[in-house]
Amino acid sequence: MSKLYKKSGVDVIKTDRLISQALKFIRSSHSDKVIGNKLGFSAEYKVNKDVTLCAATDGVGTKALLAAELKDYTGIGQDLVAMCSNDLLCNKAKPLFFLDYFACSSVNSKQYTEILKSITSACKKIRCSLIGGETAEMPLLYKGNNFDIAGFLVGIKEKHKNLKITKGDLIFGIKSNGFHSNGYSLIRKIIKQNNINIKRAMFNKQKLSDLIMKPTRLYHQLINNHDLRYIKTLSHITGGGIYSNFKRSIPKGTRFDLDIRSLPSEYDFILNNIKISNNELMEIFNCGIGMIFVIDKKYYNVFNKRNLFNLIGEIK
Repeated sequence: MSKLYKKSGVDVIKTDRLISQALKFIRSSHSDKVIGNKLGFSAEYKVNKDVTLCAATDGVGTKALLAAELKDYTGIGQDLVAMCSNDLLCNKAKPLFFLDYFACSSVNSKQYTEILKSITSACKKIRCSLIGGETAEMPLLYKGNNFDIAGFLVGIKEKHKNLKITKGDLIFGIKSNGFHSNGYSLIRKIIKQNNINIKRAMFNKQKLSDLIMKPTRLYHQLINNHDLRYIKTLSHITGGGIYSNFKRSIPKGTRFDLDIRSLPSEYDFILNNIKISNNELMEIFNCGIGMIFVIDKKYYNVFNKRNLFNLIGEIK
């Protein structure tokens, strides 16, 4: 494993251990309405026998630093909404409302307005309402035009029959829209170590900045409530990569095969600039697949011919 990866990736094992320890006192705040966070994507709260609410919160990580450097905020709001809404989708929930948190040194009207427009646009794409938020100026914590954003999304979950994963089930992947919002500490390190002028550099006949700043795909636009009747489980591929995120969505010990045949062209940027194995890439990036779901093989034709959908594996 490369030193570059160790310094840039999230220590998943350490984080999981800390969360496990914290849950011992966190659960003391729970009532019997709390269903929990079984999949590790979003949490559920039972309002009554007919209504279950789901909630997710997230940020965009160090992608915000590149947005500030490039002064490009057109997609960063969608990154924020998608990181939350895609997690919510894993619990088969429909988005209801979103709140944002924006922190900076001093509010710059252009930066602030463009980020909020991007958040609003993304919310509208998934029929979600942006109902509030918080803005904080902290010049001792943020320098220049650096900023951070976080989001909180609440959705409602319809009653779905619990579908058990069995041998022979098919695993589908839905294509990502670039790097989404993960692996950017590594990307920024590559840029720095190779003295790349990100504002001028070209890659595969397009601006490198456009490639790197593509916003995270909103998977609620591709999977509807009718689809969820056929889907047994979903996993949002974020930090930790394909295998660790997919394992969160299936019973422990379940055997499966995944066949990721080729990487999208944007991964040439990574491979051309550092020495890194395919296994390491799979532990850091989505590798071209942003959402994975499992279905019974009899529903193969429901999803097979859809744009961006590919059969990538099978439950063994």
